[in-house]
Amino acid sequence: MALRKAPCLRCWISRKAIDFAPPVQTPFWTVAWAVAVHGRLVCWQAWPQQIERGCWLDEWPFEAGCEAWPANSERAEAPEVFQRQLQANVGDAHAYARLTHAWWLQEDARAQSLLTQARKLAPYDPRLLAVLATFSLEQNDWPVAAQTLVQMVERGNAEARKPLMALMLDPATQDAVLAQLNADSRWLDVMLASIDPKAPPAMLQRFVSEGHALGIVRTGTVLNMVDKLKRSGDWMDAYTLWVALRQKVDSDLNNPGFDQRSLRRGFDWEWPQQPASRRGMRVNQVPASPRAGSMLEVELTARAALPQAMVSQTLVLLGERYRFKGKYMSDRMRTKQGLAWALRCGNGGERWAQTPDLVETQRQWQNFEIEFRVPQECYGVVRLQLETAAPWEARAGISGQMYFDDFELKPLSTATTND
Repeated sequence: MALRKAPCLRCWISRKAIDFAPPVQTPFWTVAWAVAVHGRLVCWQAWPQQIERGCWLDEWPFEAGCEAWPANSERAEAPEVFQRQLQANVGDAHAYARLTHAWWLQEDARAQSLLTQARKLAPYDPRLLAVLATFSLEQNDWPVAAQTLVQMVERGNAEARKPLMALMLDPATQDAVLAQLNADSRWLDVMLASIDPKAPPAMLQRFVSEGHALGIVRTGTVLNMVDKLKRSGDWMDAYTLWVALRQKVDSDLNNPGFDQRSLRRGFDWEWPQQPASRRGMRVNQVPASPRAGSMLEVELTARAALPQAMVSQTLVLLGERYRFKGKYMSDRMRTKQGLAWALRCGNGGERWAQTPDLVETQRQWQNFEIEFRVPQECYGVVRLQLETAAPWEARAGISGQMYFDDFELKPLSTATTND
């Protein structure tokens, strides 16, 4: 009988060791490094193609460096490149747009014939909009020109603002631009915010009125225009825009009862904002309890000097003589001569009229009244402003509280004046 060979103990232990040995694992950082290297190689190989595609489609962020890209600089001036592209892909909208624009730059008549087909494929391509705007302006097609320039402005084309503003300021073309206004328009506020200071504001009155009614013109935009005109001394132009914004003509004095919240700009009540650390006064509109409405509160702290005009309003007065009156109440006033409502010309200068001194009333309402004649050198523009009756007290500081309400400014007839 053949003897069975005894198993090799050493071999058995070696096989078991292999069977139970844990698998060999590649370190994590080695894998990460390999993936990173592979990714860099892929990006490096794909980057030229990405630039090529981005420059062709004008995609961000490639457009900033496309002028230096050789293929793009060659393509920018060569209509043949776009023609070959169209032969390879007859539906390439970008190729249609670029070919149309290239022919237009070369004054090739084929640009106008291709424009219609190109706009069907890329209606809002900036190159096609520029070509269409130029053609329509040359042909005096104002509705198309206005519509196209509006589209360009809404898409951030700053170069379209100048020709669009020219259409807005021309009475013959204004209606074509006004027809582009709707509740979703975003271009009008942009145009008004970037208006040339030399542009006649009266020509923009219709745009301000209709735009404000549609809610597409910010109040701040118009007020910036008004304040800019006031600073330059163009009072009537500023007042024209103010009327367009307010949709009404104020009866000589705006918000005489202080019941509407003041805009503190334009031809409304104004008062300066002083730093909290050096605040000589605080001005607020507070409830006129117990009656309805509001009144003006002027709190004097004596902590710092007071401005010459504590509260003011610019008035456009076309009459010759007026009567100004109102009510005031004060409490704990520490002053020698008190306050006064003074009148000066719109461009400054000395006060030429003022109310009687307004002093302590121990919280009792009292009336004040003044009649005045508007000097010719004011040219119909007057500033009504609250001042210290004695200029030296503005530097010394005053303490106390004073309230104002129920103002009234009315013109006086010649017969009343003579009486």
